[in-house]
Amino acid sequence: MPHIHDKYDFTVSAFILHPNEAKLLLINHRKLNIWLQPGGHVELDQDPLQGLDHELLEETGLELSKCQIIEPAKQPKVRGQKTLPLPFHFNVHDFNKKHKHIDLEYVIKSYTDKIKPEEGESQEFGWFNVDEIEKLNKNKKLYDGTLDICKWVLEKNV
Repeated sequence: MPHIHDKYDFTVSAFILHPNEAKLLLINHRKLNIWLQPGGHVELDQDPLQGLDHELLEETGLELSKCQIIEPAKQPKVRGQKTLPLPFHFNVHDFNKKHKHIDLEYVIKSYTDKIKPEEGESQEFGWFNVDEIEKLNKNKKLYDGTLDICKWVLEKNV
């Protein structure tokens, strides 16, 4: 999807844990030719949870309602409001020299290792352990920041 705003767009992404192994799901981004966690833009008519649900289904075939969102902390449930799950990481990063993304990053435990992206989405994906993720980074196929987060997620959640 094209950018919604000139300077900043809100995005959501998911570091998805394999259901049985110490692995994360990564997708080879078609335009950037780099391995990343699934995710994308939060549309103007979506809240972050709806955006995450949409992007997961589109890029992986996973249904968010069947996955476990691992929140970093408990929060109050307030009457009359929709309480959204807390992301484990919240960052601003450059998409290019003129445009930035504000990304809400979630840790999700998958219910299956079967991934089925929609037509038109990247069909190159895989479940990677920490050694394989480090190799992607060494070969300049994964950003340094993505490596840092992948290592943290696997260390804290497996």
